[in-house]
Amino acid sequence: MVDLAVRTYGDDGRKLLLLHGLGSNAEGWWRVGPALAEAGFYVVAPDLRGHGDSEHPEDFSLAAYADDVKDLNDDWEAVVGHSIGGSIALTLFEREPHFASRLVLLDPALMLPSAEVAIDAMMAPYDAPLTPGRVSADNPTWHPEDARIKAEALKQSSASVTSLTIRHNPNWNLVGEASRLAVPTLLVGADPALVALVPPELGSGLAELNPLIQFVSIPGSSHSIHRDEFAPLMATLLEFLA
Repeated sequence: MVDLAVRTYGDDGRKLLLLHGLGSNAEGWWRVGPALAEAGFYVVAPDLRGHGDSEHPEDFSLAAYADDVKDLNDDWEAVVGHSIGGSIALTLFEREPHFASRLVLLDPALMLPSAEVAIDAMMAPYDAPLTPGRVSADNPTWHPEDARIKAEALKQSSASVTSLTIRHNPNWNLVGEASRLAVPTLLVGADPALVALVPPELGSGLAELNPLIQFVSIPGSSHSIHRDEFAPLMATLLEFLA
């Protein structure tokens, strides 16, 4: 296991775990973490293995990512996972159905196409200079601080970590794990007109299969919901967690 570098927000309260996406880091929660702390949570946000200030090991399977996170604590009120953070959360809840009392999945990576197709799609940010200006140009709705943090996070993790994560998890499909969730879950999809990993038909289908799942989509947001539409997301998130 890897000892993960962590950021914390708040001094006390119900424990909440934030899991970032692939090619990001804990600093990327710079607005979400303080907002949750203000709402009464003690927030822990780790840098996942191979990301931020955490070590770069050889194994990037979801099971290995989950082992690191499990070692942080076992007394969570809620877990919030974005993209692969959601995949890691599903891996944890499959092992321990009550790993936390509630779960929030922000456009999680439930299914990926073939490794080559997925890697090709996710290499795009590395094809240009990793600068805040370039990230801002590609994501004009983001706050400048999000662009700065994302550019640094991409440098820290590298294209290699992205590629290995996909290659070490062949046949990536966590729909079954999602359908078996045993705790109240908020599944948040991006705007289907933009880049969304969880389109409405998939999200609504899971909600029909499992009454514990509530599915919503955030209009105007692509995959990085907490960067694109921070205020609407937080209103939805805090209502669910209240």
